[in-house]
Amino acid sequence: MSTTLALARDTSALEQRIALIACGQRPGKTQPCDSCRRKGAGLLTIASTGAADAVAAAICGTGRGPACHDCKDKAAEIVRVFNEEAE
Repeated sequence: MSTTLALARDTSALEQRIALIACGQRPGKTQPCDSCRRKGAGLLTIASTGAADAVAAAICGTGRGPACHDCKDKAAEIVRVFNEEAE
């Protein structure tokens, strides 16, 4: 298997995990909604910058800050997960 294919699979898995966090985690929930799934790539890109406030604004959907408390918490978790995967 090529490294490019492995990287694409890893990125896809991380994108799905980030989308699920943005959608809201709860016991038994394994997939994000379609809207959050579509946001996954963008959230991954924003998370790579470490800008939790920008991630929160993207999740909240207002396009500008400040984001709500729940979205700020989700954004902090997304940035943490991204940083863990980058190590």
